[in-house]
Amino acid sequence: MSTVIKLKRSETSSSVPTTSDLEVGEVAVNTVDQKIYMRSSTGVVEIANTSSGGAGGSGNSFTNISVLGQSTVQADSATDTLTLVGTGLNSITTDASTDTITIGTPTGISFVKADGTSTSLNLRVEAGTLSSAVNSLYIPFTKEDGSSVNTLVMN
Repeated sequence: MSTVIKLKRSETSSSVPTTSDLEVGEVAVNTVDQKIYMRSSTGVVEIANTSSGGAGGSGNSFTNISVLGQSTVQADSATDTLTLVGTGLNSITTDASTDTITIGTPTGISFVKADGTSTSLNLRVEAGTLSSAVNSLYIPFTKEDGSSVNTLVMN
């Protein structure tokens, strides 16, 4: 024969038992918040909380994200969102079906020609980084009539 033990419980969000609700050593549960409390000799203590990182909870998805030479990004709450920003020639793409983030640089710089058609300057870095490859890069342009145009300088 089994014995059913019922804990004191609440189904009200953010309801926390007080010392007058529990005897020392007695346990209570909040089923909505998924928290378990126990009264100690000094007061009521939260002893389990699945919403702060337990299985199936909604705890912080990340704690610290660090990049050498940069400030550390820290999760401040369970609802904190990490936002990645692609700037300049850097691109960021996401794929929700595979949970991947791809950070990259373009293989070309797109532009529109005088006749309205689109094309791009193809980029290739043999060694080093893209930023060092385009530093002081000179690109000469020629008009349709064959005459030269001032050189574009990328710094």
